[in-house]
Amino acid sequence: MINKSITNHGNQYNLEKIKVQTINEKIIAYSNQKIRLDIEEGKMGFCIYFFKLSRLLQETQYQKLAENLLNDIYAELGDEPTVRAVYELVQIGMGIDYLVRQNYVKGNINAILTDIDNLIFKKLAFEKVSVTYQTTGIIPILYYICIRIKQQNKGSDARFISEELCIKLFNDLYLSLDSGFYEEPFLFNILDYRLPQFLYVVNKMYSLQFYNYRIVEVLKEISGLILSKIPVLHANRLYLLWSLLNLKETTVSNTWDEQIDILANHIDYQKIIYRELRNRDVFIRDGVAGIYLLLNALKNTYRPIPFEKNIFQKKIEKSEIWKAPQAFGTFGLINGFGGALLIYNLIINEK
Repeated sequence: MINKSITNHGNQYNLEKIKVQTINEKIIAYSNQKIRLDIEEGKMGFCIYFFKLSRLLQETQYQKLAENLLNDIYAELGDEPTVRAVYELVQIGMGIDYLVRQNYVKGNINAILTDIDNLIFKKLAFEKVSVTYQTTGIIPILYYICIRIKQQNKGSDARFISEELCIKLFNDLYLSLDSGFYEEPFLFNILDYRLPQFLYVVNKMYSLQFYNYRIVEVLKEISGLILSKIPVLHANRLYLLWSLLNLKETTVSNTWDEQIDILANHIDYQKIIYRELRNRDVFIRDGVAGIYLLLNALKNTYRPIPFEKNIFQKKIEKSEIWKAPQAFGTFGLINGFGGALLIYNLIINEK
């Protein structure tokens, strides 16, 4: 149990210490149960959460918790590998890749992920019912495969197999697109708004330079549908802007310039915080934490949107979510308190 108060250069949290400590204790207890292994609300998400807390707060106890969780993930994956869905395996792989790139753990990433890659390939290759090709599942799978292609040696068998699988999934995904795919959700949700996710993955795939002639043709075919979309919600405008800026940077195309300008000039982040998001919307998936990450990601682009961190800090602090015991079962990094507390720590420590 971690009893130390969380501080920032000697200044106590503005959130009540007892609530922060209580939630962290609940996260620890929950993460040690037999739960999913994914990033969104499973052990990999909690592993990332504690590794990042250990570095932010210079607290070794959090690092030990993270290391124990990573060992649990390896053990559980080894005991029952075939029962894991592709979507879960992909998130485990993405989590391990992130930890290696951020130097939380060390090792040869290709050696570490070989078993997970083989499981994913077998499940995709011998899948009898093509549920994977539903757009909600295929996009993160494509993203993971793009990560793996970049890490493999050019000309290697592993890279060739990954490229062929990537091509198949991309074409299956494109054939499955319908008019609803381009529409924004009624409420901000980074997992439900599929168009920005798709554009970001296309950007990643294009950067690998092995199927660009096809990607260019696809973007030409759907550009009219994309350019005609100016989301109603400012939060969704921000999400779409982020994806288009990434796509433009990689493809060096001026196709999206006018839409990027329109979106950037018609986003009011305070309207998002005070009008579009409800009081309890503070998680990464659908709230203040997710908006903060998107705005932060725009800093290094040519269309940054200036914002005040204090507004985000206060919005999280004053949320009624901390007074809602029924919500305390939602601890995940993306879908729950873990992500909200992590972003809160980032805001405090970046001041």
